[in-house]
Amino acid sequence: MIDLRLCGEFRVIEGISMKRYLLCGLVALLAASCAARADSFYLSEPAWAAALSGSPTTINFEGIANPLIEPGIGPGTSIAVGGVNFAIGPAGTSNVFFVIAAGYDYGYPVAVISAQPESLNYPGDFLITPSASVTALGFDFGSLGTGFPATITLSDGSVQTVTDVAGVPNLQFFGVTAPGGITSVDITIPGTTGLDVADFSFGTEATPEPSSILLLGSGLVGFAGMLRRKLKA
Repeated sequence: MIDLRLCGEFRVIEGISMKRYLLCGLVALLAASCAARADSFYLSEPAWAAALSGSPTTINFEGIANPLIEPGIGPGTSIAVGGVNFAIGPAGTSNVFFVIAAGYDYGYPVAVISAQPESLNYPGDFLITPSASVTALGFDFGSLGTGFPATITLSDGSVQTVTDVAGVPNLQFFGVTAPGGITSVDITIPGTTGLDVADFSFGTEATPEPSSILLLGSGLVGFAGMLRRKLKA
């Protein structure tokens, strides 16, 4: 004879187990979804632009000042253009801040801003801060052909090392998309005679498509059905 109380207890335990399995499955699927939307980095401008929702806003520094103007020396020296603040970063202890028009700065074909260290003992360092959080930004940078690796640090703590393009007047593109938002980007290159930034762009990362959300929901339903069948067996 079967004790009905035991059956009742089994049903309760079964229900608790089912809920736990479903919760674990939900957490796992959400974690996978978040991982898929983690920061993405680009060395190709077309690929970066394709990940955006609409066209980005671009600051090209044309006409903002006479060539070779010096706003000042050292960390905090800055100029604001188009809602973005460009400044010597904390590592640029003796950097000289320059605004350089097209045709200057060893033949760069575009207007740039530049951190020119007074001593090679100090890295070139730029701290760029948009006036509001953005979910995508990209820019061209160079170091007058030193070929040293650049360290790019985002406000969310992400750090990327990018090999600078050797030779002048070559520029390297770097872009990033981050759903959590970006409030600053710091660029440092050691032992450089000048860190230049050109064509700074920012915009909005494309949101996940409805098909992705539907896929996540379908996965949860399928996962729940599979567990129910296993428990009944």
